[in-house]
Amino acid sequence: MLGSPFDRNRGAVIAAAPSPRPGQVPPATSVSRPCPRPNPQVLMSEVAGARGLEIGEHREAFRAFMMARGLRPSQWAKMAGVPVGEILAYLTGRQRFFSPGVAERLAHAAGVTGEEMFQRRPVQK
Repeated sequence: MLGSPFDRNRGAVIAAAPSPRPGQVPPATSVSRPCPRPNPQVLMSEVAGARGLEIGEHREAFRAFMMARGLRPSQWAKMAGVPVGEILAYLTGRQRFFSPGVAERLAHAAGVTGEEMFQRRPVQK
């Protein structure tokens, strides 16, 4: 805190630590050392790269299924008895997968199997 709110010298900087005494060694500052573990960013790009493409395809197929059937997230979630946030989080990419049982409830409410919701249909000309 920078002092009392009633003090006229409000905002004055208060000394954080006393200076070292003569003959005393100041504490060592943190030194950056090489990390013995691999960098997580490198690992994630190697592990999750292909999986992300597959999830994106499933998400687009799910969105196309909704549009083809005229399903609205709020009404569909209410019919299935699931939180509407589950559908919206999946569609926007904040959530990679549905929680356990949610996809089955949505499929049952739409009158299809779970696999039909995530199948990519060929474009008809």
